[in-house]
Amino acid sequence: MSPQFCITADVEQSCEIELVLNWETPYPQVVCIMSDHSDLEKWCADSPNTHSLTVKVETQKDIQFVMIDKESHQTLAGVKLKVTPTSSPQVRRRYRNPWSLF
Repeated sequence: MSPQFCITADVEQSCEIELVLNWETPYPQVVCIMSDHSDLEKWCADSPNTHSLTVKVETQKDIQFVMIDKESHQTLAGVKLKVTPTSSPQVRRRYRNPWSLF
């Protein structure tokens, strides 16, 4: 999957991103992709020749994707999109008093 990270300006900001999921299987099989994101429905390929999926998502939380075999429902792979807010600028604490006594 690319990208694997989405960096937001702060914790409250949503990540809007286009993801590309690519896969290869050891033998021809039809796969389905599921996620724990409420807006993304289960997607199944039309044929064993399909090897990628592009989705646009908007989220504030990490999303876990799972690829399963359409026939057997066996889990084949999993990947996670991580949503990471940038660090807030560090406020430097002054250790010395701004005045002194002589």
